[in-house]
Amino acid sequence: MRNKLAQKIKLGAALLLMAGTSAFAQTSNQIYTPTPENIKARQEFQDNKFGIFLHWGIYSMTAQGEWYMNTHNINRNEYAKLASGFYPSRFDAAEWVSAIKTSGAKYICITSRHHDSFSMFDTKESDFNIVDATPFKRDILKELAEECQKQGIKLHFYYSHLDWFRDDYPEGNTGHGTGRPKGHGNWASYYKFMNKQLTELLTNYGPVGAIWFDGIWDQPTNFNWQLEEQYALIHKLQPSCLIGNNHHRTPYAGEDFQMFERDLPGENKAGFSAGQGISELPLETCETMNGMWGYRIEDQNYKSPKELIHYLVKAAGKKCKFANEYWTSTQRRITSYSCRASKTGG
Repeated sequence: MRNKLAQKIKLGAALLLMAGTSAFAQTSNQIYTPTPENIKARQEFQDNKFGIFLHWGIYSMTAQGEWYMNTHNINRNEYAKLASGFYPSRFDAAEWVSAIKTSGAKYICITSRHHDSFSMFDTKESDFNIVDATPFKRDILKELAEECQKQGIKLHFYYSHLDWFRDDYPEGNTGHGTGRPKGHGNWASYYKFMNKQLTELLTNYGPVGAIWFDGIWDQPTNFNWQLEEQYALIHKLQPSCLIGNNHHRTPYAGEDFQMFERDLPGENKAGFSAGQGISELPLETCETMNGMWGYRIEDQNYKSPKELIHYLVKAAGKKCKFANEYWTSTQRRITSYSCRASKTGG
């Protein structure tokens, strides 16, 4: 089964982990009280020690990693042309979920929308999505959601707070060379857009285990993201849906788990966790399997199965959850190395 999958899908890999708790607020005086359903979901999440992160989007076609649009100052109109060639013909949700489950993973987290603004689902809020902008015209998230429910594995959605493509996203620290007008931004419009997309994800795709936010580090620390209202919306739509935010800060009120990017809790080897306290929330730590989150053809410096197992053990020692991230290449296959390493780690 796994050999067959290795011939059909090509994803690359990285790692995630969890453990711990705490409460914090982003300019809020209110206290967040999780529901009984949420508390139960937190415990289940804490008990699930191993998961898979699928880092996938049209950036995979460049084979230069997920930050290519920003690092190479690609004009958004030129970048958008990638969508016309995105056709993952060998994508098979049943095979992918089966292989991931066989590795021992208890959940899958997939990029629903990354910083490039391309949505990997059938959204009504933007035409820049896998159904409307590509010849593939299939909703990958829908197929994965249905298969995850069939095979009994949790599905989480990564969602970017920042955007390198849209005019209404306020000018931040990144995305300056993508062809948008100077001083762009309409926060009310962008905030409404995000919340409508989140409503779609939490309404049209069955039970969602978690929303994994990323990107608020793109704005000054005093920028008001209105997280309290956004988190309340998520919990209203699905009380058991957990919220985590990769902001590299101590958790805010409304968040249900804390994550550490490329570090174990209490460490700061990657430079992202300086000053980040460890909360009492379930904790997750993520680490790449090589050097990139997204597929980069030159990056063949994979960590050995032994290194990954040691990381898993260290994470468990800190009551952390470990997820092995996969990224897809232009062939949309899971690399045979990723399959072998995940099976060994699981």
